[in-house]
Amino acid sequence: MICIYKQVVAVQIYNTQCFVIFIFLLLLSTSLKRPTMFHVLALVILVQWRPVFPAPVKPSCDIDDTVRLTKLLQHEATLLLNAYQKFHGPIEDSVPEDVPDSEVSGTSVTEKLLDVCNKHMLFSLHILQVEAYQKDLLADPKPLLDDLSPLKLRLTSNYLLSRVKVIIQHIEGEIPELTTPAPLQLSHNDDYTKKVYGWGVIVRVVEWLKQVSQVLEEAREVCD
Repeated sequence: MICIYKQVVAVQIYNTQCFVIFIFLLLLSTSLKRPTMFHVLALVILVQWRPVFPAPVKPSCDIDDTVRLTKLLQHEATLLLNAYQKFHGPIEDSVPEDVPDSEVSGTSVTEKLLDVCNKHMLFSLHILQVEAYQKDLLADPKPLLDDLSPLKLRLTSNYLLSRVKVIIQHIEGEIPELTTPAPLQLSHNDDYTKKVYGWGVIVRVVEWLKQVSQVLEEAREVCD
């Protein structure tokens, strides 16, 4: 956006300068009563004078800041998992099938980063659902929701997603179209399945963020 603005300003300055020179030469030719020569000179200046645009600046990868943000999210997710088990008790069960897996798929770095973006949007939806379930499960959900709030805010505000997109743009020159996840269709009819689902989502988010950190280290080699 900044590059486009600079180009527009450059065009405006160029047009203004050409106009001023043309008017000056026109007035001069009139005063000297030799319009033909100065008209030709004015046209030559208008044709030969071209604006020079700065080359577009390639966005910086900024891997270090993105890694720090990922580790912060991982820390917040781990704290949330501990708080969740404190409120609901230890859960000895398998992660439900309707919870996304934590693996980052893809053969190239770009494919993996795109999968990170898609999983980011998907986990954001599931975290919002976990938040909604706590209001059904707990008489006073506020303490747990306070623990959930930092992670939810960072995911739903797309802080990490935006940074990963910048890295993709740095590598590829553009950002391929992302797949928007469909609305969740869950069937948790009792408190226990809701409780296990929430635990499973947080477990997978912690695992996924570890995978994201590994992918970012791979991307560092491509960006440098």
